[in-house]
Amino acid sequence: MTDRSVSWTDAKSVASLLARVSGTPRAQNASFRPAPAPPAPPPVLVQPKPVEKVVPRIEQTSDNPSDRLDLLVAWTLDNFKCTGAFVADDNGLTLAAHGISEAHVSLVGPLLSALAGVRTIPGIDASSGALFLGANMMSWAEARTERGGFCLGAVGQEPFSTRALEQLKEALEITLQGL
Repeated sequence: MTDRSVSWTDAKSVASLLARVSGTPRAQNASFRPAPAPPAPPPVLVQPKPVEKVVPRIEQTSDNPSDRLDLLVAWTLDNFKCTGAFVADDNGLTLAAHGISEAHVSLVGPLLSALAGVRTIPGIDASSGALFLGANMMSWAEARTERGGFCLGAVGQEPFSTRALEQLKEALEITLQGL
């Protein structure tokens, strides 16, 4: 058995432990160096949630079909992140376009024809969507009238959101009214 009691403490040991915890070396223990503080973590950058741009509803005031289509293309370019926009019929005939190559527009006819087949699959809505075209995305919305289908498309870096596609379709439907 030891000659110390369980509650016995050594003053030098306690002082040494306290010095280590507080980070102050004791004069009696010159070789003691406190451990370097760990590096501070990098600051966390909090990105604010992007504010969704309010897109005004298109207002068609002209009865001229060409003016209405040109306004629709201009409205699309002004309100969405895209480098080009076009309107085409379901035969692939370009009715209006700006900032988009003829090669991109030439895809519209075959795309709309293919989508007619996709529409026969239950539960599939092929009236809007996005398609990779090399480094770009073509987003489109389609509206059907008694004269056939019409497509409003836009080419940009990213696909349009579901909300943006709904806005395109609504604008296309407003533009086609009465034509």
